Amino acid sequence: MQFNLDKILIILILILSILIYYFANLSNNNRNIKSVEINITPTNLNFVSSDSVLKTVDKYTLASKGNIYLSKIEEDINKNSLVQNTEAYISPDQKLYLDIKQKEPIARIFTNDSAFYLDKNSNLMNLSNLQSVKVPLIFGFNNKSDINYLTKISLLIKNDDFLSANISQIIILENQQINLRLRRSNVLVELGNNFNLNKKIQNLKAFYTRAYELNEVDKYKKLNLRFENQVIAVKKTNL
Repeated sequence: MQFNLDKILIILILILSILIYYFANLSNNNRNIKSVEINITPTNLNFVSSDSVLKTVDKYTLASKGNIYLSKIEEDINKNSLVQNTEAYISPDQKLYLDIKQKEPIARIFTNDSAFYLDKNSNLMNLSNLQSVKVPLIFGFNNKSDINYLTKISLLIKNDDFLSANISQIIILENQQINLRLRRSNVLVELGNNFNLNKKIQNLKAFYTRAYELNEVDKYKKLNLRFENQVIAVKKTNL
């Protein structure tokens, strides 16, 4: 008889523990969000403001914890073309945390009726009202343009001190080949297609460095890199 009483007591304790956990969890889920903590990266970009994020999630802050779908919050924030990714989570003390990663522009594209950025993942993004960044300008863009090639060129420029200091424009021709415009000397660089791109850039840097040392950069109006392992330099006719 004592054995049965012990079993019953253990079962009652288990049931009581489950009920306590259930109602505690229910009470916790029914609490409203106390505050929102926003972390936006990279910190050197200021495309997305905390105020705009708060406006997006404001409708969720009055909802109980149990009724908030974090995936929906992430989806709403990610609708902003300047946002690459959002991670949302709720802490035990009812704080909503938002980790937001902004897209990183590597070039600015101009068309006849609009302007927008190209990011490092080949995505297009709107311009920001909060910040403008110094990146090469792309002209001649259309629906036939090879966006992966443009991304490759733009990343080469961004990640190279010489190129980022000296190349101001990426020009897409009607045949979809590419020209570059040097910043201060206004020299046109005929880059051509995507074939052997890294070697072409090496040839450009080598030629420019030598011309700069000889103070001859301004003597040229065009550099043709389309042919393998050579730079065809065309001088200005008025010299």
